[in-house]
Amino acid sequence: MIQLIQLNDPHLAQMLADYLQTQNMPCQVQSSETGISVWLLDETKTSAAEREVQRFILEPHHPRYREAAWQQEKPATWRSATDSSLMTELMLQAQPLMLVVSFLMIAVFLLYWLTIPVESLLTFEWPWQRGQIWRLFTPVFLHFSVLHLVFNLAWWWYLGGRTEQRYGVIKLAIVLISGALIPNVLQAMVSGSLFGGMSGVTYALLGYLWLRERNSEDPSQVTVSNGLFIFMLVWLVLGFTNLLGFNTANLAHLGGLLVGLIQGWRDSHRTISGPA
Repeated sequence: MIQLIQLNDPHLAQMLADYLQTQNMPCQVQSSETGISVWLLDETKTSAAEREVQRFILEPHHPRYREAAWQQEKPATWRSATDSSLMTELMLQAQPLMLVVSFLMIAVFLLYWLTIPVESLLTFEWPWQRGQIWRLFTPVFLHFSVLHLVFNLAWWWYLGGRTEQRYGVIKLAIVLISGALIPNVLQAMVSGSLFGGMSGVTYALLGYLWLRERNSEDPSQVTVSNGLFIFMLVWLVLGFTNLLGFNTANLAHLGGLLVGLIQGWRDSHRTISGPA
């Protein structure tokens, strides 16, 4: 067997394998801790298969690949250590810093739910008020409803886990801290200290991953699609119009997005230009 490509998206891997099957190139799809691999079973067809893989990388969403999935009476077989691509993906993103922050979000919410006044230690304050500089950062751990917590926790797991997995714990820490401090300061300037949540960091991660990965030649390396990015932009704009029916920390969202875009542009430029 010859490994043709390794992807992070199991659906793209299956579509490629199914298409290769229709071209008389039998394949096997195999999941592992590092991603989803497509293996060619007939090594005599390696050259033709590699040409098809290059064509797939250039236009992974071409109709020919979806049509191949429908045509296949016997799709490419799977081998998986976990028997669950979703579980594999979740475990891949279970990175140390992401898990620590997730635990803190849940712990703070449970204390809040038990009416322990944890918010008195974590709400925003300017440093010159009592010198408690941690309050510039800690509002990100405050969530005031189950829905608020679950929504932000899901985005943090997906975007934060993917950032730490691909770019390292230091990069995630930088985006986390800057995506908390700057949005929190902006929000406090217009609404005072009564706000909380990880959504500013979420928008920072969204902007960072979208801009850093948008020119990737491998479609499996794109975490934030253009469609998802546009949807989140629309959501941000709706927050400023008051059409959502509930209060949102609009300047925190906008500030986080700008922080992420700036860092994503800088890092993508460094990747293209090479290290200084």
